[in-house]
Amino acid sequence: MKALKYQLFSLIIFVSFGHACTDFLIKSEKGNAVVGRSMEFGTFLGSEIIFFPKGLKTTSTLNKGAKGLSWTNKYSYLAVNAFGMDMVVDGMNEKGLSFGILWFPGAKYPSNGSNSIKKTIALEDVGNWILGTFPNINEVKKGLKSISIQAKTLPELNGVPPVHLSIHDTSGKSLTIEFLDGEMKVLDNPVGVLTNFPKLEWHLTNLRNYINLSALNKDAISFDGSVFAPTGQGTGLLGIPGDWTPPSRFVKIAILKNFAEKAKTDGENINLAFHLLNTIDIPYGVVRGSDSKDYDYTQWVVVKDLNELKLYYRTYRDLNIYFVDLKKEQGKSTKKFLMQGTNN
Repeated sequence: MKALKYQLFSLIIFVSFGHACTDFLIKSEKGNAVVGRSMEFGTFLGSEIIFFPKGLKTTSTLNKGAKGLSWTNKYSYLAVNAFGMDMVVDGMNEKGLSFGILWFPGAKYPSNGSNSIKKTIALEDVGNWILGTFPNINEVKKGLKSISIQAKTLPELNGVPPVHLSIHDTSGKSLTIEFLDGEMKVLDNPVGVLTNFPKLEWHLTNLRNYINLSALNKDAISFDGSVFAPTGQGTGLLGIPGDWTPPSRFVKIAILKNFAEKAKTDGENINLAFHLLNTIDIPYGVVRGSDSKDYDYTQWVVVKDLNELKLYYRTYRDLNIYFVDLKKEQGKSTKKFLMQGTNN
């Protein structure tokens, strides 16, 4: 009974403070793929960037210390972590495969996988396994068929984190992994955008409510002989959501990236991604829990150039843009980079 009460309490906490993240992919005229992602969270994450080398051996630790899936990295990758852990919150490997974890209240994980313990991986290790093992989405899909995922309590969050996963590759394909009703759902994402609750299928259906929006300004109209002109620029997008709820952020990014002129160069594509991220930036204090103690705000954003393998970022306290070049990282050991401006 106590365990049930704890689980219900944890669910209420997670749903009440459903942290806001947004993830999307855009392609330039020449096909350069760039991923933009924002990290909004009410608890300070203390994030760092970590370089993980190819050849690194890892064994996933399951509940009660059991040893699960083991693998050796085929590819090096860069990852953004949280709470000093080696867990990948967001990242990119040397083949241009992108991975991100987003908050998803209501996630219900499989209770017991059909695979042996040696083919079971802890949820917090999935990003490391995917980025270290696979070159593209097609291979990720094949690999997921052979493993089971086990979710366990993370002390840093006082519970099992409810999440779903967003994956992109250099071809422009996007994949979403959700845990619904105790099953893992591997879903192609046709619009290349992901936020939070509800599930992806709901967000895609909801887009139909906004098909009247346009980048074109409205013309003047006559009512009984009187002409009424538009009030100004942007009338074609009058009605686009402006709040920070997951459905509104999904709609806003899906529409803006659709109407935005395709970039001609890699640099322009990176610049466009940062401009899109600017439209959903949350200032500290404007989104908070009912007790006014939990402030959800944009702690950092990243822009990943999947072709040139550069991970750009800026943080809440430092709006300058910095980058780490995966092509220039060498060595057989992990290496950490301080994210400028992430000191609390």
